[in-house]
Amino acid sequence: MSAFEIGTTITHPCLSCFYEKQTIMKVTPKEFSEKTAYVLWTQCASCGRNDTHLRQSE
Repeated sequence: MSAFEIGTTITHPCLSCFYEKQTIMKVTPKEFSEKTAYVLWTQCASCGRNDTHLRQSE
């Protein structure tokens, strides 16, 4: 199970306005041979820019 849930806020700077809070819109798991990583589709809470992040499972 992923530690990332849709609708939660993460701290990661926006590449456009540098605001530090982004909301998770979608989580896509990517399974590799040893670990599972997650592609996080996020949206900036300030300017609304969409972005993606690749994160390891906890």
